[in-house]
Amino acid sequence: MILATIPTALCAKPYTTGQHKVITENDNGKTIYLNKGDTFSLKLKENPSTGYSWQLSLSKGLSLLETVYSPPESSKKGPRLVFGAGGLHSWIIKAVADGRQQVKGIYKRSWEKETGKEQTFRLNVVVV
Repeated sequence: MILATIPTALCAKPYTTGQHKVITENDNGKTIYLNKGDTFSLKLKENPSTGYSWQLSLSKGLSLLETVYSPPESSKKGPRLVFGAGGLHSWIIKAVADGRQQVKGIYKRSWEKETGKEQTFRLNVVVV
């Protein structure tokens, strides 16, 4: 009886919580599992004052809902902007189609050609 249930368990869909996930550079190269309709946040360090920014591409089963850049603040003398320092770029992405999806990012200046030495980010998303 136990042997009959093992193949069923192996074929089951991966467990997904339906909770909003927060993805960072620590998740580069990883795979996450979402239900169709779930959203997740991608947060990557960025310093556009140097001309560098993340350029993302999403597969067709993912939809970009929002993008926001948050500059750093100095907390020593209250909130004030720190010019020239990097901040955090956040994207909210929704899973809109079943299957294997992907988020790809490259950190570069928009006017420069790719050299293959740029910092990259890749996230595999399985929508069930």
